[in-house]
Parts: sequence; structure tokens; C-alpha cells
Amino acid sequence: MFIDLTTLGLFALSAAALTLIPGADMLCALSNAISQGTKAGLITVFGAVTGVTCHIGLAIAGVTALIASSPVLYGFFVVGGALYIMWVGFGIFNNKNAISLQNNSERKSLHKLYSQGLLTNLLNPKAIIFTLAFIPQFIRVEAGMPGMQMLILGIELIVIMFLIEIPLVFLAGKIALKIKTSPAIGIYINKFFGAVILALAVAILATRVLQGLK
Repeated sequence: MFIDLTTLGLFALSAAALTLIPGADMLCALSNAISQGTKAGLITVFGAVTGVTCHIGLAIAGVTALIASSPVLYGFFVVGGALYIMWVGFGIFNNKNAISLQNNSERKSLHKLYSQGLLTNLLNPKAIIFTLAFIPQFIRVEAGMPGMQMLILGIELIVIMFLIEIPLVFLAGKIALKIKTSPAIGIYINKFFGAVILALAVAILATRVLQGLK
């Protein structure tokens, strides 16, 4: 089997941790849910997932071509991606900004809600780079079919996003109240998930070093 259950499980845990970090697209969905109701939040989530799908497609095309043209260069790319993930985790860990959810009275059309979710993710350079850095860490080139491996992991990422973000949209009101009464909760969330991402990056680098020594 070109992708094993252990890899799928580790990817699921990592993707869940990343999805739970309050990024721009999640905060946008929650804000719209608070302002216009659950339906507005769900449409925003669908827009954001569409953006992620585009990133995954580009990542599959780019990484597959890189593996075919230069396996050595791909190895450097993966190590560089792990270092980037470590840098992102360190930045999240040190982020001292409290989470802010805006209750905007402006009524947005369904198209505008979807476009907002889509563009918030699609035009985010950090999201593009992180997708390119994150998914290849779980690819086993020696198992073959790297494009199919990335496709499976990409579908898994999308499913995890839905499983996490949709319930959060339904709980938007309670989340907003909790953040309003305890603004500093966002700092603790950042520290926890920043530490998780740092640990993930260190584990990936350690695995790559050990593979290189064999």
C-alpha cells in the first residue's frame, strides 16, 4: 500500500491541530455566523474550503513535477518545508494578540459570503506556502504514486476542515461570548497549538535525519 494507516492518522492529528488554530478564514466564518446566522458562517466555510482545494491542486502538480525532475532537490524542499513549519509554529507560539470576532451589522449576500471565504484563503500567501510545505512531509516517495498520495491527504485535509469548522460555526455564539469574557484565551490557544506545530516540525526533521543516516 503506497500510503499506510499510521501516516493517515498522523496527518489527521496534525491537520486537526492546524485547523483549530484561529486563522483568518475561521475567524471570518465565525464573525459572519455571529452577524448573520449559522447559514452565513457555513457558506463562508465552503468558500474557504474551495480555496484550500485550489492550493492542494497546485501543490500536487508542483511537487509531483519536482519529484520527477530531481529527487535530491525534492529532499531539500521537504527539509526546507519542515523548517518553515517550525518557524510558523514559533510565530504562533509567541503571538500575544487576543482573538477578535467582529459582529458586523452589514448584511452580505450569499455570493459575497462565499467570495469572502474563498478569497480570504485563496489570496493568503501564507496558506499557499504552508500547503506546499505541509502535505509533502507525509509523502513516501519510495512507495510510488506521490500524486495519488497527495490527493488522498488533500481529501483528508478537506474532510477534517469540515468536521472541525462546521461545528464551530454552530457554536459561534457561545465562542464569541467566551472570547468576550476572557479575551486572553486566544493567547493560550496560540501557545498550545504553536507548541504542537513546533513538536511536529522537530519530529519531521528528526525522521529525515535518521533516514539520511541509513
